[in-house]
Amino acid sequence: MLKFILNLVPTLLVTLFVFAVLYDDFFAFLFVLILLPLLFFVAVIAFISFIYSLLEEYRWRKIVLGLHLFNIILFFLAFFLTEYNKPDSVAYDMEEHYEENKDDIFKLADYAQRAVNDSCELSIEYDFFRPYNNHFPDSTECASIGLDDTELEQIKKLIRKADCKGISLKKKGWAVAYCRRNSYPESLDIERMESGESVEILYKRVGMGSYSYNIPLHNTPMDTWKKHVKSLSEYSTIEYNDSVIFFYESGAVGSDLFVGRDEYLKYRKRK
Repeated sequence: MLKFILNLVPTLLVTLFVFAVLYDDFFAFLFVLILLPLLFFVAVIAFISFIYSLLEEYRWRKIVLGLHLFNIILFFLAFFLTEYNKPDSVAYDMEEHYEENKDDIFKLADYAQRAVNDSCELSIEYDFFRPYNNHFPDSTECASIGLDDTELEQIKKLIRKADCKGISLKKKGWAVAYCRRNSYPESLDIERMESGESVEILYKRVGMGSYSYNIPLHNTPMDTWKKHVKSLSEYSTIEYNDSVIFFYESGAVGSDLFVGRDEYLKYRKRK
């Protein structure tokens, strides 16, 4: 019985890891960046268990070997789904999603701008199926930006209705308020900080990176919006139309390159 348990535990841990990666590749980053020593130890023990189960006879040996075989199949399935079954570019999906939900996307952006006080910023992430990514302002922060519980719940409903994952906005004057709140000198380049007069509607996360729709705030002059567009990296953005940018941000690590950008732009030209 002891041999069975000692061989079963690392095998099940490997199974759990592969299932987690299949569910969300964010877990791959989590395991690699934070739990790498533990992951390496479990992998070595699981390999020893596999060799031991092949060579030695013990009770319920076939169950452990079956789990090892299942893990091997699952590993190649995960590799196929993540490497060989990738779409050409998320941009195609973003275009389809935007055209199907653009009215709700702009309703979300409009409501959030009207709900939040001037010179304030708001960041909400709400994913029902991946609650570990969720982020909401607490009651103190809501009070400071003029957002009550009813308005917060309405924004969450509009995020779900638009089939998106969150919203981030910074209203005119937010940089000055930020500097004062954190006792930073207002001699900082406020104009540069506020050049992005836009609302970011989060489309989805992929690992630590994110894809979003970048649209202008209310009453943003077109020349200001164009200046904002030019301030963004050319390789991380796709200018879908005069008021919408597809935007990719890598997060803490990785390239900001919007994968498949050039191919998608060629496809747009042929349409």
